[in-house]
Formats: sequence, structure tokens, C-alpha cells
Amino acid sequence: MTNADASADLGSTLGALVVAFLLVTTAAGTVLGFNWTQAVLLGGLAGVVAVASAWLTERRATGG
Repeated sequence: MTNADASADLGSTLGALVVAFLLVTTAAGTVLGFNWTQAVLLGGLAGVVAVASAWLTERRATGG
């Protein structure tokens, strides 16, 4: 893996984290009616799951 690949992987992972957090937090806070503290906690959990999924997918793809 080159530095360019590492930067792309980090960018993709951070992108997945931010998108998952924002979408889940917004949906939980507005559509589902959770209070904002609960919505942020759910968004954080979704972000962790998105990062773990990206990491596992990359690991499977490289055979590691």
C-alpha cells in the first residue's frame, strides 16, 4: 500500500463516518422523535459500525 492509497482509504473511512453520523443523527432526531442526546449517541454508534465495516471490507479485499 502506498501513501496515496493510505490517504484514499483514510478519506473514504472518514467520509463514511461523517455521512453515517449525520444521516442517522438527523433521522433519529427529526423523523423518529428521539431527543437530540439519544440521536447523537445513535449517530455515533452508526459511525463506529460504518468504520468497522469499511475496515473489514478492506481487510477482506487485501486478503489480510
